Amino acid sequence: MLIRLERVLLFLVVLFLPTQLGLHFWPGFSFIYSLKIDYLSPTLYFWDLLVVGLLLVWILRKPKVNKVALNLFLFFLLTLGASLLGAANIGAGLVRLEQYMLAGFFGIFLASQDLKSLLGKIYLPLVLGIIGESLLAILQVIKGETLGLWILGERTFSLSTPGIAKFDFYGWQFLRPYGTFPHPNALAGFMLVAVILVSFWGAKRARMTLLITTVLAGLTIFLTVSRTAILAGFIIFVVLLKRKWLIFVTIITFILSPVLFTRFFSLLNFDNLTLLRREELVGTAWQIFLKHPVFGVGLNNFIPTVASDLTVGPSRFLQPVHNIFLLSLSETGLIGLIGLISLIGFPIFRFLKLHPIPYTLYPWLIIIFLGMFDHYFLTLPQGYRLLFLVWGLSFSPRLNRGSMIKYSRE
Repeated sequence: MLIRLERVLLFLVVLFLPTQLGLHFWPGFSFIYSLKIDYLSPTLYFWDLLVVGLLLVWILRKPKVNKVALNLFLFFLLTLGASLLGAANIGAGLVRLEQYMLAGFFGIFLASQDLKSLLGKIYLPLVLGIIGESLLAILQVIKGETLGLWILGERTFSLSTPGIAKFDFYGWQFLRPYGTFPHPNALAGFMLVAVILVSFWGAKRARMTLLITTVLAGLTIFLTVSRTAILAGFIIFVVLLKRKWLIFVTIITFILSPVLFTRFFSLLNFDNLTLLRREELVGTAWQIFLKHPVFGVGLNNFIPTVASDLTVGPSRFLQPVHNIFLLSLSETGLIGLIGLISLIGFPIFRFLKLHPIPYTLYPWLIIIFLGMFDHYFLTLPQGYRLLFLVWGLSFSPRLNRGSMIKYSRE
């Protein structure tokens, strides 16, 4: 009975991983300038309830816990907790700590499983999640607004909503799809990492399902016009695809080149505000680190710390710095950065000693690359859930040798 219940809950946890249905609470520490800040808000997500249920059932089964993963995660939490000793907004830090704990213990659950059977349990829900998010994103672009699926956490907006992410193509404006994510970039990052995982797992499964999933994910990434995700996706697929597919990829890239050129070239003219904002955030993060080099200003305290000084554009840009390592350095100092590097560096270091290279290394390379230009792997629920999903799956070198050779260039 418990085994069956655990399997059902695991299916639902992976299926609803990209959703953000939740109940927000708004204590005083979650406001800045009388504005509600989602990053600081204690939130009870539907996904959290599923994970708690999964972990309780798992504990009742008296499992064998992967002690290496557990100790590594506890060390990570300790380095983050140390940053709160002198934090100005301890409440915001505790919010983020609680979110990491749930996602992290889910990762420990994965790390403690027989991953050969585990992949059979999470392959289908992850594929369904990719397909569902892709269809939702495509329909959002077609309609120019959201579909009203609040039950999945889809927010309500349209092309005319102030501040919404849009793509301008020679006077034609298109809504960049959000799916059930807080931003199109986060949607693109999830799609890229998830489709790489299922591509390896699906090497011996239904080819048509894998093809449909990959095409839909690729189309969704393109529609988000996320520069970093498109660039990372192009590089990783050129490296991994067989040579016979490279001609097809080259043709598709040529066809899409007008859109891609417009999107990337826009950084040098009308869209340079993005660069200005990110440049200022980087400078601010570095200044914070210089003032608080050991413990930082406190976990999840970047926005409260800089809110009174950050004034780029017509309104205040209340965002974390778009780099997970600089964010860690400014919020949790050198101690926290050591914790973060230990968390993600341990499985990568083990992978580099194996031959052939395990397939799970590639999602890590994508996460690190995207994390150099955005913050959602540490700040948004779907981001750190995906981070710990990959982390938990990284503790089985025997399995991770997998079917990588099938996807290598011949």
